[in-house]
Amino acid sequence: MYSIAAFLGMGVLTGFLSSMFGFGGGFVVIPVLYLLLPHLHVPHFLVMHVAVGTSLAIMIVNALNSTISHHRQHHILWFIFFRMAPAIAVGSLIGGLVSPFIGGNILRYLFILFVVYTIISSLVKKTFIDIGDHDIKIPNLVKTSFLGTGIGFIATLLGIGGSVLTIPFLRSCKLKMINAVSLATPLSLPIAIVGTTTSVFAGMQQPDLPSWCFGFVYIPAFIGMVIGGFIGVPIGSRVAHNVPDRLFSRIYIVLLVVVVITMIFE
Repeated sequence: MYSIAAFLGMGVLTGFLSSMFGFGGGFVVIPVLYLLLPHLHVPHFLVMHVAVGTSLAIMIVNALNSTISHHRQHHILWFIFFRMAPAIAVGSLIGGLVSPFIGGNILRYLFILFVVYTIISSLVKKTFIDIGDHDIKIPNLVKTSFLGTGIGFIATLLGIGGSVLTIPFLRSCKLKMINAVSLATPLSLPIAIVGTTTSVFAGMQQPDLPSWCFGFVYIPAFIGMVIGGFIGVPIGSRVAHNVPDRLFSRIYIVLLVVVVITMIFE
């Protein structure tokens, strides 16, 4: 019973964070599931894979919900989405195919390293906190496609939705936080869809998973967090609309620090 309440509560939080910060949910879902799944009869050596797969499945619903919410408020710059989305989808496919061959502990360490890298790079590059003028400067198609492929690959491998890489890139292109976050949500969809599909098929080859798993997706967690997400998403969207840009970027960095500390000390 406690796990159902935890899933619903975390669903509200992940929906809020997905809508407000573009987090696909992985920054909350993965640490929580990493703690809970060993107590729910998931073998220890498969815990990280199930956490990632479930995170990706939840991300589909939250990203759709958040995208609709931000689109209604005219925050999404769709021309940037259509430039980056195809490359992200290709990278996601590659990451999904590679993921089953990488051990769970390695995925956890990679997750921590990428979050730490993002925190350090964002603090060193002061333009993340204060971008100055707002003249958008998007790189050429070749560079953007190469970057998009890398984002899709890494994000699918780690189940993090890509915002940890997408938002710093978009900030470097002089986008306001509200526009960067709003773009991060639809850009998570290729990652979530491809990653979930490959996680389901890869998990079906594992006989040690409990009956509540559909591949590497833990169904009770998926249902509970999705229901909670429908509460959290509209709240996050409304709050994001009213937060000053500089404060917005600082809160984003603080949240990354909290997540990485949680994963390091588990």
